[in-house]
Amino acid sequence: MRTVYRSMALLAVVVFLVVGCSSGGGASSAPSAAASAAPAASSDGASTAPSEAAASIDPASLLGKVVAAGKIRISTDPNYAPFSFLNPDGTYDGFDNATAVEAIKRLSAQVGKPIAIEWQTPSWEAITAGGWGGRFDISIGSMSVTNGRAKVVDFVDPYYYDSGAVAVPKDSPVQTLADLNGGKSICVGTATTYQQWLDGSLDIVDPNKLAPPTDPKIVPLETDNLCTQAVAAGRKYDAIVANANGLADQASKTPAIRVLAGPPIFTVSVAFALDKAGPSDASMLAALNKVVADMHADGTLTALSMKYLKKDVTIKP
Repeated sequence: MRTVYRSMALLAVVVFLVVGCSSGGGASSAPSAAASAAPAASSDGASTAPSEAAASIDPASLLGKVVAAGKIRISTDPNYAPFSFLNPDGTYDGFDNATAVEAIKRLSAQVGKPIAIEWQTPSWEAITAGGWGGRFDISIGSMSVTNGRAKVVDFVDPYYYDSGAVAVPKDSPVQTLADLNGGKSICVGTATTYQQWLDGSLDIVDPNKLAPPTDPKIVPLETDNLCTQAVAAGRKYDAIVANANGLADQASKTPAIRVLAGPPIFTVSVAFALDKAGPSDASMLAALNKVVADMHADGTLTALSMKYLKKDVTIKP
């Protein structure tokens, strides 16, 4: 009988050791190799391991190069509030920047590899001209879709819709657009749709586009917000033409300007842009179109618009 008890005790010890080794030593242990290598679900519901998702991308394509580098270089503007601006701690913020961060987070999940953002700050003129020469990979910076720009960049589906407006100095007698006819000085951001509207070269499909003032004296500065800041600093312009949301934001922060009442001077779609002269971007376009569609569908873009712009600009007019 003692032999039987001894055998049973030895068996219990062996079972205990086997169970202990297979469990990793308790509930607080790290997941097993099998668990950590579990496949992720792809966008069509199929099970695809992260390494397989990345391996299926053409390494010579823009998406392939971004995945291989583990980073994406995004052009932005540190002085374009409320769309993009620098916080005191040096971090980028604003509607465009927050949209970019969320979009790249979702792109990372889609390709199965983390992609970091590296912000770049080229001039707006360089961004809209195309031919980036590999200096940055994508523009997520309120680029309006125009027929002219579509010749040099490829646009992702729109993430919001924009409109132009006119502001004047607070003490100006100007009340309507017609009051600016006849050679008035008008400040705009250089290479913007607002400058194109003023000089008559804006090529968009908008049946409600208004006619610009006659014979404007166009004064271009590097960005729209510099016009407002120049007026606040004492510069004299008869008017500023810029983004309606940006002008409303600037007018709420400075008593130097007021926005003219009336309908938008024009309305446009706004989208991420990729350089036609760069590596093949077909797979990147497809991936980002899905990202933007999902961000529309789940309300993310609406929430970001309400946070930064205090209204929803994501619904097509």
